[in-house]
Amino acid sequence: MGVFIFLTNNKTYRALEIAELYKKRWEIEVFFNFLKQNLNFSHLLSHHYNGMQVEMYMALISAILILVYKKENNLSGYKITKLKMALELESLLIKEVVIICGGDPNKADDVWAPS
Repeated sequence: MGVFIFLTNNKTYRALEIAELYKKRWEIEVFFNFLKQNLNFSHLLSHHYNGMQVEMYMALISAILILVYKKENNLSGYKITKLKMALELESLLIKEVVIICGGDPNKADDVWAPS
């Protein structure tokens, strides 16, 4: 195991506390990397505080839904998980539209079935 050196100008923390802070920061960096790579969350669309909050919450909710879907379906990787989830959601939405329109949702499978 190598030696890590952390520089800080804060003399109130002990070395172990500094290491813990860096560890937590690294976990946050890994999570943001996941958001950027898997949810295309590379830049904010809004420059207003409320808009940025909405975008962040949407990304966090999407990340949680994808992780739960991945786990529940025993899938590996995020690309396949996102694709399967999107196809399943699209199919369910089409069935709901058919129901709202007074049609038979079972007929939607003949026209629109995820593969």
